[in-house]
Amino acid sequence: MNKRISRAAFPLLLSIAIASCSAAPPAPAAPAPVVYMPPSDEPPPDEWNLFPDPTTGQVDVYHEGGYVGSVTGNEPADQDPPIPHPVVPAN
Repeated sequence: MNKRISRAAFPLLLSIAIASCSAAPPAPAAPAPVVYMPPSDEPPPDEWNLFPDPTTGQVDVYHEGGYVGSVTGNEPADQDPPIPHPVVPAN
C-alpha cells in the first residue's frame, strides 16, 4: 500500500511543482504620476566668495561681486569670526 501511495504522490507533486514554476509573475505596479512644481520667484541667495592665498595666508572676501576686505590673520583676538578689513595691495 505504501508503494502505491508514493507512486501516485510523485506525479501529483511533480505536476504541482511544474505548475507553480510556470505561473506568470504579477504585473509591476504603475509608476507614480510626476508632479510639476513651478519655480518660485525667490531672490538668489547672498553670494559670498572667499579667495585664500596659500603663500601669505590672506583671504580676500567678496560679497555680491564687490570687494569687502581681507582677513590677514592680524585681527584682534576678540573678533570671532574675524571681520574682513580693507588691505592695500603691496606693490
